[in-house]
Amino acid sequence: MKHRFLTLIFSCCLLIPSTTIFAAEVESDKPIVTEYQAEDTHYLTEDLTRGSKKPSASASVHKLSVNNYNYQLTDFGYKLYTDKWLTSSSGKIRVSLSNFKTIKEYSGATKNQITFRLYDSSGLVTSSKKTVVSGSASASFSNIKSGKKYYVAFEVPTNGNRYSGKGYISD
Repeated sequence: MKHRFLTLIFSCCLLIPSTTIFAAEVESDKPIVTEYQAEDTHYLTEDLTRGSKKPSASASVHKLSVNNYNYQLTDFGYKLYTDKWLTSSSGKIRVSLSNFKTIKEYSGATKNQITFRLYDSSGLVTSSKKTVVSGSASASFSNIKSGKKYYVAFEVPTNGNRYSGKGYISD
């Protein structure tokens, strides 16, 4: 009796169509969405490759219309550069600096000035000399051409002082 009952159940199971679907076989009309992740902070220092020289012709491009270019200026005494080319579709580029401080000071030397310089591939476009108040300064550059590549230089007086700071560049 048990044998007949099991045979009957097994036969019924074979008659019911299978609904097993493997994940690889599933098709969807929806596109696969890849979430854009913001880049980490760009550490710029005179002692390393990143920041000690202007970006090369083959350097990658950072689109400010997608996200800000976050940077950290580390122990510098003259000039640092963004390590990537920057593009903007808004017609402007804004440089914001915070936590700017003197980490090594020589008596009597100017310690609260920084110059932001904006360059394109053919050279200097414009510059903005700023007095840093409470560790913060900013500059806005307008007439930025969409599709053209730019980079920013951060320059302090060459008087022996050493500085650090952080900030972001946006459009």
